[in-house]
Formats: sequence, C-alpha cells, structure tokens
Amino acid sequence: MKRILEFSLALIALLVFFPILLGIFLLISVFESGPIFFLQERIGLGKKVFRIWKFRTLKDGIPTRTGSFLRNTGLDELPQIWNIVKGDMSIVGPRPLTEQDIRRLGWGVESLDRRWSVRPGITGLSQLYSGRGSKYSLCFDLSYLKRRSFILDSKIVILTLVMNLFGKKRIRNLLWTHLQKRDRGYFWGNWAKHFRKNADRPYPLVQEQVIGFIPQKRLPVAKSLAIFQLGEAGEGRIAKDIDHIHIYGVDPNYREALKLFVKEEGRHARILGDCVRALRGELIQSNWTEKLFHFGRRLLGTRLKLMVLLVAEVIGICFYKKIAEKIPFGSVKNALLHIAEDEEKHLIFHCTFFKIRLKNPITRFLFKFMWRFLSFAACVSVLMDHRKTFKALEIPIKECYLQFKNISRNTERKILQTFFV
Repeated sequence: MKRILEFSLALIALLVFFPILLGIFLLISVFESGPIFFLQERIGLGKKVFRIWKFRTLKDGIPTRTGSFLRNTGLDELPQIWNIVKGDMSIVGPRPLTEQDIRRLGWGVESLDRRWSVRPGITGLSQLYSGRGSKYSLCFDLSYLKRRSFILDSKIVILTLVMNLFGKKRIRNLLWTHLQKRDRGYFWGNWAKHFRKNADRPYPLVQEQVIGFIPQKRLPVAKSLAIFQLGEAGEGRIAKDIDHIHIYGVDPNYREALKLFVKEEGRHARILGDCVRALRGELIQSNWTEKLFHFGRRLLGTRLKLMVLLVAEVIGICFYKKIAEKIPFGSVKNALLHIAEDEEKHLIFHCTFFKIRLKNPITRFLFKFMWRFLSFAACVSVLMDHRKTFKALEIPIKECYLQFKNISRNTERKILQTFFV
C-alpha cells in the first residue's frame, strides 16, 4: 500500500516540480561546466546497490555558485523523485549510504541488518537532525524503524518542507534545542526526581533479630553485611569526578541524579549498619575486597568507574536477595529486600547511561569484553570473601554464581540492545 501511494505521489511530484527541475537544469547548463547530474552508487533495500540521482553542486570538492543555493534549499535532492518512481527509494526512510560509508562506520554487522529492511528515504529523521556524527545518525535511523508510521512520515515530510522554506540551519538548530530539552527532562531530570522522592522515605525500622537465629548462622551474615556496608558507603568520589568531565550522555541533570544516587547508597550503608547491630555483629573499618575495589577504581577513567558501579549493582541484587531468602523472617530480611529493590532501580539508571553511549561496534565490543572481565572478577572475589556465610546458610556456591551470571548477562543484553534517546 505504501509503495503504491509513494509511486502515485512521485508521479504527481514530477509533474508539479517539472518547471523547477527544468529551470535548474537550464541554470546549471548555462552557468556551470560539466555534467548536470551527480550519480552515485548507494546501498538500498536488502543491501541492494542502486544509483542515486542529484543535481551536481560541487566542482573539485567545492560548492559552485549554483550548487550552494541548491544545497541550502535542498533542491539538489529533487531528481531523487525518479529513484522513488523506480522503487529504489522512499519519500521517508533511513539515509542512503555508500558501501564505503558502511565499511567506515562499521555498520555492516549482522545486528544492524534491519537498517536495510526498508528503502532509504529522500528525507528522514537522520536527515533532519544531520550534522552531529554517525552515532546520532544511527540512533535516528534505528528509531525510525522502530516507530515508523503514517503520522511520523507526515511529520517528517512537513518538517522537511519547512526546513527548505526557512533554511536548514535555523530549523535544524530549533529541532536540536527541542530534542535536548526533551532528553534532559525525560531521562536524567526524571531520575533526579526519582532519587529526591526516595530521599524523603522513612528509614525501615530494623530491630534486634537473634531469636531463632543461631550464632553459627547469624554472625557470618552480620560479617557479610558489614563488608557490604563498607562498599555502600564509599561512592562519594565518583560524584566529584563527574563534575569535571564532558562526555556524551552527561549533562547537569545527570550530574544531579548521580549525586542523589550516591546519597541513596549512603542511606543503604546506614540501613546495613543497623542490620549488623540488629544481628549483634560488629562494623568493620576495612576489608581486602573493599580495598581492592577502591584501589582499582582510582586507576580507572570515569567511564570504567561507572561500569564498576554497574557491576556493584548486579552483585548487590544477587547477594542481598540470596541472603534474604535464607535468613528468618524479620526486620533484617525486610531491610535487605528494601535495599535490593532500590538496587534494581540503580541498575536501570546505570544501564541507561551505557545504552546512550554504546552505538559504535568497536565500543560495544570493548564494553562486552570489559564488562565480562570485571563482573567475573567481582563475582569470584565476593564468593571468596563470603564463603563462610554461604556455607552457614547452606547456599551452594555454584547456585550463587549461576544466579549472578544470569543477572550479569541479562544486564549486558539490555545495554547492547538497540536504544534511542
């Protein structure tokens, strides 16, 4: 149905724009030397090669007098109507790329094959928002595939006409300003609001819990919670570091949200301290895994530090829940489940940051490698450090490792899924 409609509209457009096409043809013929049209091989539907038609606007890589006007108004694209008639292109779709572009950008991988599941378009989301790099272009192309509809196509066509009437630069700047405001409000602004709301919650009441909890089980649990309490209390440095970096995905709202996240981790540390005292255990000042954890983070850049925080959330979700399953019902169990619920939200928060950033196949590969290395190393160190607790609670080490691995791999899949801001 769409193909029939586009074919009919393309024929009508050829008739309507024929005087303009003829005028541009004569203008280039009279005032410019060389060919009238620019033809180039592009990759279309199903990665099929076709030749795209445009009016020639460059000579020796420099815009001609006529070419500058045509490029600014978008009139150089009008011959692509013929590509629509032939079935090579659609009115709206992803940007048509050359084979060299695909190799250069690394977009020939199997995971991006769906980008070529539709015909490329004369206009589209990536064409409207162009000029900001390949990462954004891919985001917009994949977002179009996910959201495409007649209404979205109509909006894109109207915006394209407005852009050609009032100037590409002016309208494009307005679109980007609107998008940036929306992104800040939708993502990090809402996360900051979420953490502020959580800060107003009352602390869970943690009462002494020793009845029915024999010392051989209670004291190892208290020791493990004391170790976790150290980890929850030591996240302040990353909140200071984030003020001094300028990377994609970090804006004032994200900085605020991260600082509020750190405060929430401090809240968890106080709750865990109450749990340790409720089990008649003792708080500790240091531990080898905690020292190793913080030493490693001091050596890493901000991005890897955030990845370490992500690993810590996976560890927390796995081990707080596992310990809560095995201890008697009471306020300590409820407190651990309360913290685990927060950690699941923290996991989504950190996943969102990496989802936004990981669009290049190289960075995705590096993330996967570092993620699996860090998560495996963290899991092994925690299993070693808390082996007495697992033994006391009769938790098989293998069972705990498999649960951790499952959460870790699910997190990896969520991050590496296609995502659009």
